[in-house]
Amino acid sequence: MSSSALPLPARQGQHGPFRLGVTILVMATTTILWGAMTTSTGSGLAFTDWPTSDQQFMPERSLTTVPGFLEHFHRLLAGTTGLLALALALWLHFGRLGSRGARGLAWFGGTLLLVQGLVGGLHVLEGLPAATAVTHGTLAQLTMASFAWLTYLLSARHANTPVAAGVPTGSGRKLALAAIVILVLQTVVGATARHTNSSHALWTHVGNAFVVFVVVSIATAFAVGKIGQSPGIRGIARTMVMALIVQIGLGFVALVIRNSAGKTPENVANLGTAALISVHVLLGALLTVLAATLAAHVFRATRAPDVA
Repeated sequence: MSSSALPLPARQGQHGPFRLGVTILVMATTTILWGAMTTSTGSGLAFTDWPTSDQQFMPERSLTTVPGFLEHFHRLLAGTTGLLALALALWLHFGRLGSRGARGLAWFGGTLLLVQGLVGGLHVLEGLPAATAVTHGTLAQLTMASFAWLTYLLSARHANTPVAAGVPTGSGRKLALAAIVILVLQTVVGATARHTNSSHALWTHVGNAFVVFVVVSIATAFAVGKIGQSPGIRGIARTMVMALIVQIGLGFVALVIRNSAGKTPENVANLGTAALISVHVLLGALLTVLAATLAAHVFRATRAPDVA
């Protein structure tokens, strides 16, 4: 990822929360990849109880079997991420750090994480329909987007970004938000294909990739053309387009090598294929993070001149 796509170190008083925000993003990214591997290998129901596994904190099967290892440590990663998110929200709230919007976004992101975990747990305990698994995956993307935006709000770059000269207030905001929406919708369709093995959802996901490419390309081109002089805009836009090209190519490879039977336990025997498909899922999440970061930059650079 381009260095210009990343926030600068946070200013005095917010350096710690900024670092914690980055840590949460790293943990959430790892959790999504681990969860994708759990789904790709058909290991999602390796344990039928929750939040413990075989009524234990560290069951033997989590260290002796691949499905148990993937499912249990996915739960541990998710739980750790949730605790970090709670710590960040409390830190900002009681320390009166960041803006009111940043503190609200911290609680919003933490709530999304909590709901996501509960949905995943209920799916395991009650054997709920695939819609709950799709919701679980979609909430992960929205959580990543929320914490990406929050981390930018806590960064020095946010404080130091000037209003773009000669650009009307609010320019490019709708396009930036449209990029986030189309990426989340693509996630919903892709998750539906993964969890239901629906050929209709699969080919809709494939066809929609070109719509995503067009919308993201227009949003990034507008941002660069209108406010490209603002710090970080060009780097994020360039990284987004490159990642999207790789994502589409990887998607077609995944389409060819996938198991036509879907997420069956037999997929454990082919971890290479599962890993490649999981990287495709991870790239989708990172694209959402980049889109949220771009939107945050655009909102900041096109604010009214009298807004601090």
